[in-house]
Amino acid sequence: MNCIARWLSAFWAIIWRSGLFMVLWGILHTPAVIPFAARLKAGQRVSPPQMLYFDAASALTILAASWLMVRLVDRRPFVSLGFAPRHLIRDLMLGVILGAGWLVLSIAILWLAGWITPQSSLRISWVNLVWTAGALVFNTLCQELLTRSYIFQTIQSRTSAPVAILSSSVLFSALHAGAFQGAWLLPAVNLFVAGVLFGTAYCLSGNLWLPIAIHFTWNLLLGPVLGLTVSGRDELNGGWQVFSVHGPQLFTGGSFGIEGGLLVTLTS
Repeated sequence: MNCIARWLSAFWAIIWRSGLFMVLWGILHTPAVIPFAARLKAGQRVSPPQMLYFDAASALTILAASWLMVRLVDRRPFVSLGFAPRHLIRDLMLGVILGAGWLVLSIAILWLAGWITPQSSLRISWVNLVWTAGALVFNTLCQELLTRSYIFQTIQSRTSAPVAILSSSVLFSALHAGAFQGAWLLPAVNLFVAGVLFGTAYCLSGNLWLPIAIHFTWNLLLGPVLGLTVSGRDELNGGWQVFSVHGPQLFTGGSFGIEGGLLVTLTS
């Protein structure tokens, strides 16, 4: 009975803290989105500056909600959310190397298989590249704060690190469900596996710098730099493509991008 009582107490603590955190984020984030509600409802394509605004608003409001939870509810320092300065440079550099290496390996295999072709003419807009890269900084921060910061820590402190990693990975995959477009199995599996990798990186390093750097580097190189689809989002490519992907959808991911293909399953 004591074991069941402890489990129920831990479960309840996770539910109400995570629920309050999400409510706070919603309250803070809604005013930033309301002026653009009609445009978003119509499904209109957003420009790079607008993308930067939305992603910055999401990241800053979730950061504010996280601060309120750790300071007013948990009574602990803000840096405990995963922002300890120790090893910041080391973990950022390691994350860039791991993220770039992961993508280079994936692209190299596609090239050797004959499933991508370099574009003969390429016109890059450096303005769009800067805007989109800036948006990705906030987009990555938002996703990592949501899946591998306060909620992750709440689950970990009341259960265990493996449970927190698996739970956060399910949430990470669910965040992208709207872009699966029917072919959901491999994209869901790949995003879940990526979530496990990011969660493990967090647990090993003890901060968010490492998973943020891996995540951001992959997205930056895949979308704004190479001009390929990122998690079903074409608007991140800046309007150009370094490669044309034409291999079998099972391996290349089809409309979801290479993150939805068996190749990334194998390289993860």
